[in-house]
Amino acid sequence: MKSMKIVVCGILLVALAGVAAAAAPTRSTNLLAFQFSEGSVDLVDVEGGTGYLTSANFVTHPELGGMVQWSHFLSDEYAISVSGGIGYFSETDKPGTNALPADPDRKYTQTSWQARVGGDRYAHLNDRFSIFAGPGIQVWSGKWKYEAGSTTQESQSALRIALQGRLGVHIRWNERVGMFANLGHYLGRVSAEENGAKTSWWASGHDGAGGVAVSF
Repeated sequence: MKSMKIVVCGILLVALAGVAAAAAPTRSTNLLAFQFSEGSVDLVDVEGGTGYLTSANFVTHPELGGMVQWSHFLSDEYAISVSGGIGYFSETDKPGTNALPADPDRKYTQTSWQARVGGDRYAHLNDRFSIFAGPGIQVWSGKWKYEAGSTTQESQSALRIALQGRLGVHIRWNERVGMFANLGHYLGRVSAEENGAKTSWWASGHDGAGGVAVSF
């Protein structure tokens, strides 16, 4: 029983030490986050000799990807943030019993990249837990490709410039490492051009990311 009390006291001391070490970020602190991301996409169809270029909602799928974010605290409560990432979606369709014997597999892929610059207001609820919110300017570009045997179709890249707002949390596990996650919504303008044909439209959608952040 005595040894058990010693073990319990040791665990409590380690826990208390961890709490003391996990101080909230202050002025000049940097956060570097590595995250998995998800988001909406805005793509265009191929012009294909029709004379027109249109949005490609019929082939638009949400995408998964990876992102790196850097935040620098200008004060205890305000930080600037810069992020960049890539997105990807892939679908393979195999022919069934009703298909012709020579029908090939069909593969569809989406690829994209994005960058964002913004600012966040932080509220440190305690030494381990903070919430933040803020606006930013997001630049996103993506395209799709369709392959079926020797047939390949590939769209032009669509460019989206948007105002994006987000809400997130920073949970510190110790002095250096913690969880960093955010959800956002964007409103912006998408444009693309092919063979002289142009298209543009207003777009709105959601995105989010979550991962590990390192403080230094």
